[in-house]
Amino acid sequence: MAQPRTLLAGSRVWLLLSVAWTAFMLWGTLSPLNRLPPLPHWELLSFDTAAHAGMFVVTAVLYILTARRQRLYPSLRLRAFWWVLAVCIFLGGFIELVQSFMDLGRLGDWTDMLSDSLGAVAGVLLMWLLRRWWDAPAPAVMARTHA
Repeated sequence: MAQPRTLLAGSRVWLLLSVAWTAFMLWGTLSPLNRLPPLPHWELLSFDTAAHAGMFVVTAVLYILTARRQRLYPSLRLRAFWWVLAVCIFLGGFIELVQSFMDLGRLGDWTDMLSDSLGAVAGVLLMWLLRRWWDAPAPAVMARTHA
């Protein structure tokens, strides 16, 4: 019997968290700079670089959990790691492009996009390495292996 193409209750939670996080991230990166609190100064690594990478680690983790838990698009579920990496890199580039054209007191910077991309890679790798503890196989895969 085929499963209906609907969102499962658990996947809705991940989808809502992903949307909320993305909205928060866009607000933080596209708000005028003078409306945000001052950034702390770090010696070893700039706070800005760490913040960009950290935001995209969280983004990649949430997007992978969302993509792997949904049942609407089986191909997205199977290729979630690659899709999430591509979407995160696109999102980082989009943010930097918007920053360069809007008068927000910010500048689009390729090093920020690089930090975003490295954070996305780190998040995807983290989820791939830890997938045996959080990822359940799809019901169709389970049915084939237990038949």
